[in-house]
Amino acid sequence: MGKRNYPVRLEELAFMEVCQMVRGAGVNWTRRLNEAAVTGHSSWLQEVKSVEEECVLVRAHLASLPVPLVSEVIIFYAFQEFIKLVEHYHHHDPRPLISRIIDRQVHESVCINMLKAVLLPCISKCDIRNMNSGFVQELVIKLLCAIPNIKSLNLPPLLRPRCVHLLVERFQILTHLEEFCFHTGCTTEIIIQLSKYCPHIKTISVQDSSHVDDGCVEHLLKLRDLLSLNFAKTSISTNSYAALLSGLPEMRDIIWFGPIEPVLGNLTSCLPSVVAFLGVISDAKLFVQKCPNIKQLYLYSPSQDISGLGELRNVASISILNSSYSKIRFNDVINRLGPRLEIFEACQVDNINLDDVINYCTDLRSLSINFSQVTCAEMFHPELPHFQNLEKLKIRGYWGAFSFCSVLHLYVNLTVVHFVGVEQITNTVIRQIVTAGGFRNLTEFFVDHCGYVTMETAWLLMQNCPNLTKIGNIGSWSHVTEDQVVTFLNTVRHNNVCLTLDT
Repeated sequence: MGKRNYPVRLEELAFMEVCQMVRGAGVNWTRRLNEAAVTGHSSWLQEVKSVEEECVLVRAHLASLPVPLVSEVIIFYAFQEFIKLVEHYHHHDPRPLISRIIDRQVHESVCINMLKAVLLPCISKCDIRNMNSGFVQELVIKLLCAIPNIKSLNLPPLLRPRCVHLLVERFQILTHLEEFCFHTGCTTEIIIQLSKYCPHIKTISVQDSSHVDDGCVEHLLKLRDLLSLNFAKTSISTNSYAALLSGLPEMRDIIWFGPIEPVLGNLTSCLPSVVAFLGVISDAKLFVQKCPNIKQLYLYSPSQDISGLGELRNVASISILNSSYSKIRFNDVINRLGPRLEIFEACQVDNINLDDVINYCTDLRSLSINFSQVTCAEMFHPELPHFQNLEKLKIRGYWGAFSFCSVLHLYVNLTVVHFVGVEQITNTVIRQIVTAGGFRNLTEFFVDHCGYVTMETAWLLMQNCPNLTKIGNIGSWSHVTEDQVVTFLNTVRHNNVCLTLDT
């Protein structure tokens, strides 16, 4: 049987209780507004006034609580919940009621006040990247003035053009900002204002923003604390990007989806501070010369011989997407970098030679193979360092004559196992591995649309994997009924086992 649940600490119970109370206020407000709207216009206006008065009280109560409690727990949760509540209220509010301009203004005012009730100046980050409502997006941009101390701002594509203008105006008060992320819709003017008013900015990510061009470069060069710039798929030219890399001495990464050689060719010296690269490499020799201290490589669609990357000495993580293992001579890279690698990920890669990975990646901690062809010819000694050290194995939709089932039992220290779309994974295979002593250190087991896997496997793992805390994706398993899941969860609760089931 797995680990037992420890009693919830009093502090955590208090956090949960306050979070639920705050959310309950929002649910109450939107319910009352909807009911009043059905009754009539005067009832709605009266209820708006009442709700806005209560918003002020809730904000005052939250402001009286200790800052770490509010900023780190309650407000983070409450803000996300209130966004959902206001989105739902706005889109389900009776349309005829706010057809007049003055009523639309009242509607917007009460929505702003509900959001403002849970926005306090102590908040350090604002992440609304998953917000899809143009109406609520505009409200939040307006309310940035209520949270002037945020250090991180993460925005979605803005659906209303006037939101961009509002955002430009808000930078004057966001002087503590250190991280800014706005994909797709960012503009040169936004970057200029950001550079002017946010001197502490360290990270800027505006990928896919075609309206960001060379006009912002001279302003960015004044930001000496910049560590990361993601200008991939913008209108920044290769010459300007090279100027940024050479002119900002603390830059830690290169993110560039076009050929990197024209950029590197414009540099007169190497970039010793750059430790991460995400993009396309054709000339491995030039890359090694200019970026000798790389630790993380994310290679997009390499098609040329990149065996020269084996000259790098500090690489701990490699991810490769859409390529041919043999065509680019990746075996030479693995043979030389393998002993230092901790993470290896491959997606849509042909002819991955698992022999190389097992023999040379002796200290690998995480291996992920997605939608790729895998070959393997050898029989392996069970005590190879690779089998002893790997902790995370994630396989999604591979093909080829090789079967991972033939070596799974050798990975004695796995903590996380994910299999998606692997038909060979069945009750029988999992039982064989567990019987042979495998999976004893598992904390997370995830199987999705594989072979014949039933609740028998869930029971087996719970009984034999003492560290297991999570099982998924039960909903895709074979012949699993709701009664079986209920019986399993009742047993988990009855024995106070620290185990969750994802369906």
